[in-house]
Amino acid sequence: MSRYHSARHFRPHRRRRPKKTETIFETAKRYGFIAVLSGLGIAYGTNASDNAQKRQAILEALPAGYTYSGCDEVRAAGVAPIYSSERGFSDRLDGDGDGVGCEPYRGQ
Repeated sequence: MSRYHSARHFRPHRRRRPKKTETIFETAKRYGFIAVLSGLGIAYGTNASDNAQKRQAILEALPAGYTYSGCDEVRAAGVAPIYSSERGFSDRLDGDGDGVGCEPYRGQ
């Protein structure tokens, strides 16, 4: 016998167990779960899109050159955090100088 066919290296083929078939209930449960998650994702995406449009409308309605007086006013308007490229932003709203004003902080 050659060294590759010696009894020491021989492994008998193992029979694979047949895959357990899913019951109708298990299949319905799996696809129902996927459908619920998909629906939640669509709802979240739609809600986020609506909120972004409302926020943009608020910022576009501001007169040119207007700046908010403080973060309380920005949060009351519903546009916090406010970015340096948006109307209403001023450096006094950005405490750490990163271009984002009225950022949420821990504990809020």
